[in-house]
Amino acid sequence: MTFEDGTQEEADIFGVWDGKVLSGEVKTSASESNEAQLRRDVALSRRLGADVHLLASITPVDEAVRITARELCDKAELELEVLDQAGVRPAAHKPVPATAADGLGRLRTATADLAALIEKGKPVSHGQVAWILKTASGGAAPVPGRIAALSGR
Repeated sequence: MTFEDGTQEEADIFGVWDGKVLSGEVKTSASESNEAQLRRDVALSRRLGADVHLLASITPVDEAVRITARELCDKAELELEVLDQAGVRPAAHKPVPATAADGLGRLRTATADLAALIEKGKPVSHGQVAWILKTASGGAAPVPGRIAALSGR
């Protein structure tokens, strides 16, 4: 995209997602998401007029990167969605067979996560619902109809 000042920049992803403008970057390795790169990526999303910044990687995104991205997005008034190995390449992250106790534990965790989101009083996004369903199922990809039903759409 060419901006009014003549500069040209491109995002890996740009479009409408869940009724909001989404912009972001997809990395082949989460290690590419250092603070300087995250600053550039979030600034570009903001400049493009996005509502949501996507941080995606085909490898796991560690907690430090998530925290940095969250802080930058909060300052830029952007929502943050993170998709990493488990969401982008679910076949690479196969769940192990679970016992009844494992299943109950996952359901309790998912229920607590959903309750915490609802208590905030904000709409629950498709991405958040997908993550909760994935937690409850032990890593299986959620069904779009279930995501829509739980997110109230």
